[in-house]
Amino acid sequence: MNKRDFFSMRTVILSFAFFMFMNFLINGPFIGLAKLQEITGGHSILDMEFTGYSVEKAYNILEALGEEGRAFDMKYIVPLDFPFPLSYGLFYFVSLTFIAKKMFKNLKKPWLFGIIGGFATLFDWLENLMIINLLQNYPKRLNGAASIASVFTQLKGLFIASTMGLIVIGLLALVIKAFYVKVIAKVN
Repeated sequence: MNKRDFFSMRTVILSFAFFMFMNFLINGPFIGLAKLQEITGGHSILDMEFTGYSVEKAYNILEALGEEGRAFDMKYIVPLDFPFPLSYGLFYFVSLTFIAKKMFKNLKKPWLFGIIGGFATLFDWLENLMIINLLQNYPKRLNGAASIASVFTQLKGLFIASTMGLIVIGLLALVIKAFYVKVIAKVN
């Protein structure tokens, strides 16, 4: 029986397709951020403030969404914002593991590199739990929850940027490695 390798280019492509589908849903015009911004006159959600926010700014953003925007966020965006981080986390995990496997042939556990991509998902989910708490209790101010949400938002942003950077660097390294292997093969 032919055992397929889970960390293959095929899996990278499939995980990317899942990520793009979820990206379309969460940002799209039907039940995504585009529709929310249409409802709110251009205002967006706390999740998009990657550099973080003060408690005051958090409540300004929630207030700017208005009652209809906050309700839309809870009904449509929040439910999408759990599978969406899973989709990009899976793509990051598979991509980083695939790159590590190709770069370091003798590496026993290349999936350990892939775990780096999972941290963005973890922090996104923790951020979501805090934001749900803020939305459910609005207009009551939960300063501690807002501060913690901001920290999780910043950590999510840091790990998304770091992981994307590692993927780009890894892909460039694979291209350079493949080029040099061809050059060395021609020389020999």
